[in-house]
Amino acid sequence: MADGRAAARIILDDTAFRLGYRLSWLANFYSGPIYRRLQMLHGLTRHEFLVLFCLAHVPGIAAAEICAATGRPKNSISRAVGRLLRDRRIVRHADPSDGRAIILDLTPQGRSFHDAMMQELSAREAKMLAPLTTAEREQLDRLLGKLVHRDDDWADTF
Repeated sequence: MADGRAAARIILDDTAFRLGYRLSWLANFYSGPIYRRLQMLHGLTRHEFLVLFCLAHVPGIAAAEICAATGRPKNSISRAVGRLLRDRRIVRHADPSDGRAIILDLTPQGRSFHDAMMQELSAREAKMLAPLTTAEREQLDRLLGKLVHRDDDWADTF
């Protein structure tokens, strides 16, 4: 029987959809430890952090826009919004341009928490990318940008 690393190497190298599986594997090992730490230390779920992350980068957006930006289900984002409102990490208010719409924003506590977590995410990313040269990192960033900023409906599957 193969050990875990040997089995992973076989699967990562010999699967029929190698690129997709490798991207998924990297994403799991990048974010998994971060989300476990958030849960253990702060009681914060992945979806709660995603809401904070989105609001830190695009203040004043609706929960539906967070779902679209993250590809996460509406019910998961809705629960996360409810908990973050309860914990006073975000606030909701009427959209000034459309009084019927509800938008979300970070509170100072939510902003502070987000900023502290960004340091951990940056450190984790640096460790993941350590084997790459600066030129390789830039090339990877360009290629990933090309995949995520496409104009077709590939990401409209959720």
